[in-house]
Amino acid sequence: MLACLLKGPGKVVLEEVPVPILRRGEVLVRFRAGGICGTDLEKIQGGYGSGGILGHEVSGTVEKVSGGVKNLARGARIVAHHHVPCYVCELCKRESYTMCESFKATNLDPCGFTELFRVPESNVSKGAVVPLPESVGFEEAALIEPTACCLRALRAASVQPGDSVLVVGLGPTGLTQVQILNDMKAGNIIGSDIVKVRREMATRLGCHTVLDPHEQEIPAEVRKEAKNGVDLAIVATGNPSAFGQAFHSVRKGGRILLFGAPAQGASYDLDVSNLFSRQISIITSYSCIEPDIHEALKLVSDGKIDLASLITHRFQLKEAVEALKFAASSQSAVKTLIVS
Repeated sequence: MLACLLKGPGKVVLEEVPVPILRRGEVLVRFRAGGICGTDLEKIQGGYGSGGILGHEVSGTVEKVSGGVKNLARGARIVAHHHVPCYVCELCKRESYTMCESFKATNLDPCGFTELFRVPESNVSKGAVVPLPESVGFEEAALIEPTACCLRALRAASVQPGDSVLVVGLGPTGLTQVQILNDMKAGNIIGSDIVKVRREMATRLGCHTVLDPHEQEIPAEVRKEAKNGVDLAIVATGNPSAFGQAFHSVRKGGRILLFGAPAQGASYDLDVSNLFSRQISIITSYSCIEPDIHEALKLVSDGKIDLASLITHRFQLKEAVEALKFAASSQSAVKTLIVS
């Protein structure tokens, strides 16, 4: 079977590999759609260190189940989450689930961008293989995982009805957050991005104001909309320079949510005295867990947000290497999918 594998920094290959052998409690899934995430591109560029598995925003159909698997049968349409916590360690007891030592140790085999992938028993038994309602297609389902990450992050940021919000970075997750913020009854939502097609899509999806940081001074423009600064600024990109837009646009006593994953070693020269005196809270959020997946799926199936509109480009699995290169360089793409 075909699999798209990362062999080293900048070295992505599509090659034939054996079909994974199932152990008790595991499931084999036939790939139908997968979203290319910014973290996939960071892994390829070496931003997360050496190695890594490509493809974690995936949907498909159950091809085979092994002994001990309940409530899943061949042919079931599903979305699979790649990481699960142990739920018993000290971090899990404190609800720091995505920091659990076991979290990243669970993953799809051999990767997500492959004809067939094995879901380990730990994921299956904890409910990370989630059946899809008929109203949700495979392509939308591939975007459930990043949507769940957005939901978890916005809860951590304690979004309140009427909050003014700046979203820095209007990629797929930034645009998803715009939609969720509207569902949460946030107030004025301002978006910032250098890519025109993303700014245009943000307006269609509920941004009240969109700004171009190449052409406009973001904090000054934000204060035209929110005199004292926004209640919440979301950094939805891993680019460290985006933090400056957020920091200088948030009001005294406001919050900054760091959501976009920066590369290892990324830094920003921060005036800590200013941070202290303005009493700014910095919140971080990484990944999601199974209840978040279920909540995101309900949000989509209930028609509260539109994920399909984010998809601008599709490539076949046999074109996976080309798709990853395209996603890394395109100025016209919002969300790029690999499909079977």
